[in-house]
Amino acid sequence: MAVLSTAHSHDVDDQARSLEGFRQFYEQLGRGRFHGRVWQLMMDEGFLLREAANRGVRQHFSPPPDHVALAVPMAVQPGSVFGGRPLGRESLMVLSDREEYDLISTGELDVIGLCVHRDVVEQLAPAKLEWLRQAQGERNLPLTPEVASAIRQMLLAVSEQAERRIDSLADAAAELELLSSTLTQTLVLAMSASRAESASAIPRRADSRMKVVRRAVEFMRARLHEDIGIPEVCAAACASRRTLQYCFEEFLHTTPQAYLRALRLNEARRSLKTRSDQPITELASGLGFASASHFTRHYKLMFDELPSETLKAYGVNGGGHGI
Repeated sequence: MAVLSTAHSHDVDDQARSLEGFRQFYEQLGRGRFHGRVWQLMMDEGFLLREAANRGVRQHFSPPPDHVALAVPMAVQPGSVFGGRPLGRESLMVLSDREEYDLISTGELDVIGLCVHRDVVEQLAPAKLEWLRQAQGERNLPLTPEVASAIRQMLLAVSEQAERRIDSLADAAAELELLSSTLTQTLVLAMSASRAESASAIPRRADSRMKVVRRAVEFMRARLHEDIGIPEVCAAACASRRTLQYCFEEFLHTTPQAYLRALRLNEARRSLKTRSDQPITELASGLGFASASHFTRHYKLMFDELPSETLKAYGVNGGGHGI
């Protein structure tokens, strides 16, 4: 029987955990208090979903094993990127469990879509199945505004009707029919007007620049508690300082220095949510901040709350930390 779940979050880690099935890791990049919402209608062979957030976030994720997902933005801010291409309201995201993806939002993002098991996908007509396989290689397909709007409205109508009539999804056959028909409608619309035939895969040079960013981010994340600077990041990314700067501005809309600081602030927040025995000064120093006051100022700018307020919000006694 279909199960409906909804969750409201005030933290990117809580938001990531709210999305069932997906394997994901989120990092807040935009300054300010975070608010997010996840809606999912879970079924045996897949689910419908809608996810929204109000701040810039880097999402690193992949669909559940043996599943394929399709999604379109309901709302998205300019400058957002998915699959190395601009993410807009006319984008169709096509995801396979065999890949990991990065989505960089620059502000408010609201996405609606569906995720289906490969057993359902394999029942498609050969032409649709072949189109979907090619689309997975594209990742981020541009659609016409009319088709993108039609897909959004169809997914929204299906989701709302399924929520109102969830009792009608009491058996596997009804669930399968809903998922299969929604997948087919999405593909019929996308195939009618997508420009996948004329859109090449990510240009080789752009793909190379994405790899520079990935190498740099992986190096940063593995050494948040070490004394590293941009020269070390450049060496790990196999790129000059100028190239690294350009690649980060292109795909992450920030500088390498600012991104490293954001990673460290997210790591500090995770530590504050789970530990009460580490002094703020020690935490700040261990993550490369010059002083507790310097750390606190940037923490407040990023999350719109003091470290002591995070401790209090997550039920950890903040007494004795002095901040």
